[in-house]
Amino acid sequence: MTRPPLILLPCSLALALALPAARGSADPPRSVSWYADHPQARAEVQLACVDDPGRLGRDPDCRNAQQASVEVALRQARARTGTMDPRDPAYWSNDPEARRGQLIMCRRTPTLDHCEAARRSLLIEAGKAAR
Repeated sequence: MTRPPLILLPCSLALALALPAARGSADPPRSVSWYADHPQARAEVQLACVDDPGRLGRDPDCRNAQQASVEVALRQARARTGTMDPRDPAYWSNDPEARRGQLIMCRRTPTLDHCEAARRSLLIEAGKAAR
């Protein structure tokens, strides 16, 4: 087994100490929404947590920062697509390639979920159906 370079040891120690030092030992953990709104702090906490999962893996800040990353990704996906509900025709309008694949599968299996919404999105775009 090879040992990590000695330069990594001080860096690892600094990151491991960053989490408690950043918020103080007596401060309550930050919320998911706080971390979602503070990307730099979220990234710093996540770096410390990844570097020392044995000690920090169950820390509430580690969990909240990780969940905030998921929340931010969902917000960004919703902003790009407008909706994440495949029952909504707008979902299919925002992803024409997925709609094409869905309509091909629906042709083979008409009872497949979301076929009507995918078809309706195309009809709306063609001006043959109202939104």
